[in-house]
Amino acid sequence: MKRGGRFCFLFAVLCALPAVLFPRSAAAFSLTELDLGAGCGVSESARLELLKALAAATSVEPEPAARKVKLSDPALFSEPFLTLSCAEAPRGLDYDELRALRLYLVSGGTLFANDASGRRKSSFAAWLQRTLELVLPENGFKPVARDHSLLKSFFLISEPGGRFSLEKEPSAVEYAGRYAVIFSRNDLLGVWPRDAVGRPVHEAPDEGRRRTGEKLTLNILIYALTGSYKQDAVHQPYIMQKLRELDAGAPR
Repeated sequence: MKRGGRFCFLFAVLCALPAVLFPRSAAAFSLTELDLGAGCGVSESARLELLKALAAATSVEPEPAARKVKLSDPALFSEPFLTLSCAEAPRGLDYDELRALRLYLVSGGTLFANDASGRRKSSFAAWLQRTLELVLPENGFKPVARDHSLLKSFFLISEPGGRFSLEKEPSAVEYAGRYAVIFSRNDLLGVWPRDAVGRPVHEAPDEGRRRTGEKLTLNILIYALTGSYKQDAVHQPYIMQKLRELDAGAPR
């Protein structure tokens, strides 16, 4: 069977499969990374700062230990959320890895891809585009709609945020009415690392963009963990109170 025919047959079979369950509880959430080898990774400081903020903002009890899974690992399907942060293109995926990533995404898993390069035309962005054309050919990347719940699942996001200024909002690939892949070119994870005395490790355009980048990262996590979040959830009194507490107590 020709390569194109194999993928068409594969996608038809996978679409007919029942959804795979993700049994790991949100109460034990870890910022699990998709392990594609050297050149990609989230710094220890960024991971711990992000999980600390998530615990302060929600009832989630994060797991602080670093965790990585490969596409060949059966544990892949125990993770509702995966992070892939790269400054360069990872290696190419083989057929079985593409198949596993397809099954993971169509079964309800979410991939957050973070471009740490700071380049408008990065090799990672090109790699991600090519890979998703094979894995989810039904839909391509589109900018996140300004009224989408991703931008108000906890904080109300009305301006760009992140370490770089390459886009106004993230882009995403939609599948079955939800964002299965969320992609930021602004290096959202780059706003989190801090040194031993609490100072940001990386520069950002300004503190407002850094703070918005932090809020948007938390929105992405909460959106992935809650599924189709209510459009008006940001107006609930509890969430608004938590937002005020976080803004008032944030060490900046």
